[in-house]
Amino acid sequence: MMQIIDRAQEEKIPPIFRLAFRPFFIGAAVYAVVSIALWGLLWAGTPQISQFMYSNPLWWHTHEMLFGFAGAVIVGFLLTAVQTWTGQTGGKGTKLAILFSLWLIARLGLMFATPSYLWMVIDCAWIVMAMIFLAIPIIKVKQWRNMFFIPVLLMFTLLNIKYHLMVLKVIPFNLQATALATLTIIAAVVLIVGGRVIPFFTSRATQTAPITRIPLLEYAALIPIWIVLIFTLLPVTIAPSLLAATYLIAAVTNLVRMCRWRSHKTLAIPLLWSLHGAYLSMIIGFAWLGGSYVNSTMSPTVGIHFIAIGGIGSMILAMMARVSLGHTGRKLQTGKWMVVAFISLFASLLARTILVLVIPVAVVNTYVISAILWIVAFIIFTVVYFPILTQARADGHPG
Repeated sequence: MMQIIDRAQEEKIPPIFRLAFRPFFIGAAVYAVVSIALWGLLWAGTPQISQFMYSNPLWWHTHEMLFGFAGAVIVGFLLTAVQTWTGQTGGKGTKLAILFSLWLIARLGLMFATPSYLWMVIDCAWIVMAMIFLAIPIIKVKQWRNMFFIPVLLMFTLLNIKYHLMVLKVIPFNLQATALATLTIIAAVVLIVGGRVIPFFTSRATQTAPITRIPLLEYAALIPIWIVLIFTLLPVTIAPSLLAATYLIAAVTNLVRMCRWRSHKTLAIPLLWSLHGAYLSMIIGFAWLGGSYVNSTMSPTVGIHFIAIGGIGSMILAMMARVSLGHTGRKLQTGKWMVVAFISLFASLLARTILVLVIPVAVVNTYVISAILWIVAFIIFTVVYFPILTQARADGHPG
């Protein structure tokens, strides 16, 4: 009887608002196309495009990639995962529609309006609302292990407030440090979630023995990133050698961690090699950033984009592709178009990092090429997954 009632109730909700991953994944993918298209057009020689960038193009680009794009995927993933963790809903129906609408209104406001406190409030409200939706089921079942994500989202919100206060000229404009702190929080979430799911997905898909976790190695891989975050938040100057050492330790420990994940067995499975490639990009980014603190010829922006495009962007694309299939009752298999999307996104990473180093005289062209390849990847995802994310589950189950 409960199953019948649940199904009857479920059918009253439009499929897109039955679980959080549905609206946020498709919304993030479309926004990934729109925001980088605007950014690419700016570099391609269309300065009037800057009127859609909240009065400050560089601020807008970093903010929207970190909060608008990555933030949406993190919220969509966590509010979906919490249902699996706890057996309780993470928000659906009208509540989810309101949450997603706040995110969307904030994106439109930061594109068409000028800086004001109103947009700061709206742009923080959706994250706070998501935090509440995440906390309630975790507290209900006293699953304190996953409460960890609440202070992470709180810190995310505080950094968002700082971002807005900078563009409102209330506090000094220190974009690089604030962006790096935000990027580090997202990277930490990727490392934690990646460390949980990639070994599990790999052992299941390759039909090999479970990959055990070594607690000491897990701590060694994650603690350096939290130390980096503390360093970026402290109002004092940290010795470059100390920052370099911390990033390099993070790179080495995460590489050791990844070496246990049987990456060589994933080459025939796009949903796996894309995840492994993203994790490796993150490691390269840490190593490069560490090197940049002691070698002035190594541009830190190369390391940042290894983390941002390769580590975070590629992980997001791969996770959205897999989660969307698994949670809509479909086989965990991708077609050729998604393989093209994965390859296109890694090519975007190489254009923004390696190509910049190889042909520095054409640096603007490499930015535009990278933008185009990114756009191709997320257009493919949007076209392939729109029907999947907006229609009821293939197996008829709720969700």
